[in-house]
Amino acid sequence: MIAYLPHIICALLMIFSMKDSIKGSLEDESAKYSLNRLIYYFSIFVTFLIMLLNLEKIYLSILQFISNNPNLMILNNNLFKALILGTVFLLIQSIIYLLLKWLNEPLTKAYNILLNNGKIRIVIFSTIFGFIKGLVVILIMFMGIITYNSTFGREMKINLFKNIKGYNTLENIVNINKPILSYSDFKEYLPSNSNVIVYYNGVTLEDGIKSLPEIDEKAKEIVSSAKSDREKAKRLYAWIGSNIKYDFNKAEKALGPEGVSNSGAIEAWNTRSGICFDYACLYVAMAKSVGLGTRIITGEAYDGQNYGPHAWNEVFLEDEGLWVNVDPTFYLSGDYFDNIDFNKDHLNAEIAGEWR
Repeated sequence: MIAYLPHIICALLMIFSMKDSIKGSLEDESAKYSLNRLIYYFSIFVTFLIMLLNLEKIYLSILQFISNNPNLMILNNNLFKALILGTVFLLIQSIIYLLLKWLNEPLTKAYNILLNNGKIRIVIFSTIFGFIKGLVVILIMFMGIITYNSTFGREMKINLFKNIKGYNTLENIVNINKPILSYSDFKEYLPSNSNVIVYYNGVTLEDGIKSLPEIDEKAKEIVSSAKSDREKAKRLYAWIGSNIKYDFNKAEKALGPEGVSNSGAIEAWNTRSGICFDYACLYVAMAKSVGLGTRIITGEAYDGQNYGPHAWNEVFLEDEGLWVNVDPTFYLSGDYFDNIDFNKDHLNAEIAGEWR
């Protein structure tokens, strides 16, 4: 029964949508009622999609606006930001709705006779419009769930509709096209108590460093005979650097408009491949399992031809009382474990996250 629940929910939404369209059109004596409702819900869906694909950019604009108006700093709280987001949503939705009605007006006049002439025609057209409206309502519901899963519900996601192709397609479209802003985009405008969600290659840091029992077991096996924290840290660096293959195609996507969403320690472990962020996340996951403190560092690194965006690690050697640099991505290019020349080709280092 549970397996059929998502399909039952979608079917009920379709039935209620068609029933409402038929009833409203018969009362209004015109199928234009159901057409207008279809346009209204479609404008909500389009607005929802625009807002979700640009949520970080909109949020950054709000932070910039507040920062540039010191007299509004008292309003720098989640309630005020939610109010602004709601206002922006209503404004965009109203504009899209009016625009769609304006574009549809010539067509409405053209088939005015079809929509008004007789109950049978009204029922037929209102049923068609109601069916399409039902599909749009389902998409709006999917969009709401996708938004929840990527924000407040990251630790308790709703996966009820995972087996529905339309839901997965919409989720992939959002993940691929969602703008990815780095912490450096936000840091100038963030209050000290901000809980803004920052994405790296389509995932948050906490999602990126999630581990698996087999990852933890492998890490413990690698350091089993190590005599010091330095030896533990260097063995993990060597294993990751020699067992994970750099994915140049993924790197190209990550730097382009397509973006990526399949990132992090688990992805690197399962595929035995990844880009710098994946290497860094896997290092954190393994180091945590053997009691080593770690950081993910973001900045720029020299790849032999140019400087470009890069991520690497710092690991805390407790028995020596110091943090040292480690770059498992560059393992095959030379010694990048506590190398004295490390900072010559790693620039603009910023701590993205720390775990101890």
